[in-house]
Amino acid sequence: MKSAFMLSLLCFASFAAPDDGIAKTFPTMLDMTYPEFEAAIAKTDIALIPIGAIEEHGSHLPLATDSIGATAQLSYVQHFLHDAGIETVIGPPLNIGITNEGDQWTRDGTYMYPGSLTISTETFVALYVDLLHSLHDNGMRRFFLYSGHLGGRHLKAMAQITEEANRKLLGIEVYALIDSERLERLDLRPSRFVLPIEHGLNFEMLTRLLGRGLEMPASTHADGWETSLMLFFRPDVVRPGYRLIPEAPSSRFFAAVESGDRAKNPSGIGGLPLARSSAAVGKTIAEYRTRLIGEAILRVVKESGPTQR
Repeated sequence: MKSAFMLSLLCFASFAAPDDGIAKTFPTMLDMTYPEFEAAIAKTDIALIPIGAIEEHGSHLPLATDSIGATAQLSYVQHFLHDAGIETVIGPPLNIGITNEGDQWTRDGTYMYPGSLTISTETFVALYVDLLHSLHDNGMRRFFLYSGHLGGRHLKAMAQITEEANRKLLGIEVYALIDSERLERLDLRPSRFVLPIEHGLNFEMLTRLLGRGLEMPASTHADGWETSLMLFFRPDVVRPGYRLIPEAPSSRFFAAVESGDRAKNPSGIGGLPLARSSAAVGKTIAEYRTRLIGEAILRVVKESGPTQR
């Protein structure tokens, strides 16, 4: 009886909201034992899949920023859904994505900076389709993909994952959650399985929080937006002195990543100014995105019905 009670506590802990203290952890299925995982999937067939990248994030954020951010954001979404009566499991972060923009293996995008890694579109899509296949074999049926990396080729490949997985794997539903601003810039259309995070980036709101800087931002890479999120999610990994880093507007960032000329943007940053970055701003952004992502998932779950076994 005691062991069953402890197991129920451990399973519930995986759905608890992260603390707002300094030392935060964001558990995924990787932190579960197999009995804990088995107990969790007895309650739900819904998996939230964090997708990241290994990519430069300036001189103040780690190469794992996108992976950390995706997992952390989904932890808050998981708690939001729990409060709405929907249980979920956070799938394993695979921590690899597509960081170049021109074509396979071109040294552009952020792939031209030291530490940035990439894989081919074929490998990326196949990797995640196989992951979804395996999770389905374990009893999961509905999957929501969310990426911390917002590169163009990467997000297009994410949409391709939904197409291939829904076509090839019977009995599953796979959805990609992508900011509406990125969908528009990439000329990707929302569909049944590509769900827009409506005004997820909301540059008007961000400029009120962080300042407009030299120009109206159109990117959020290692800038005030992403730095604030990391100060909220994982302040222990943010290097000091970030507020003194000179602004790198989006136009400069895009000029570098499109040309493959690192000299056009040596810092690797692009977007909002860093001077007003803070954990409080990060909390505001995270809570805003949690609501938008959570509501998008709730709409789908209500349409597709309760957990099926």
